[in-house]
Amino acid sequence: MKKSILWILVPVAVAALAWLLTSDSEEQRVLDRLEQIRVLAEVGEQENPLTALARAKQLGSLFSTTTRYDLGTLGHGVTEINSRKELTQRILAGRSKLLSLELVLLAPRVEIDGDHATVGITGTALGATHDGQGEFMDVHRIEIDLVRTEGDWLVSGGRHIRDERAALSGE
Repeated sequence: MKKSILWILVPVAVAALAWLLTSDSEEQRVLDRLEQIRVLAEVGEQENPLTALARAKQLGSLFSTTTRYDLGTLGHGVTEINSRKELTQRILAGRSKLLSLELVLLAPRVEIDGDHATVGITGTALGATHDGQGEFMDVHRIEIDLVRTEGDWLVSGGRHIRDERAALSGE
């Protein structure tokens, strides 16, 4: 009797363990992708134009062909970008305005549903611009959408949820 129960329990335990390892690994792959983007998005002081272009291209390759960003809570509405080339150009234009940029991603909450993932995260940005406006620090709660394409997680868009600094100051 004990052997027959073992024959049932062992496959069930193996299947449960495989499910846990698979779901954890997909969540980790999503978080690893966001970490890769964070590192590439940072701007070091004295970044030369070739490095900026290479990083912009690398960043663009981590996004789906079409992306959609809802920045309504910041007063910017919805932006759709219909090609990686356009996205790369926008990334490059943004980087050219920065002297430096450091990013930190805090408290990620990953939800995976098949080939789609949503990550709720608080992001902080500390940097300086070329235009003489000095240093800045932003803290925002955002949601990032990802889609699994050919086994790889690509960012397909995102939503701004809340400006945490404004929320703390009562604005």
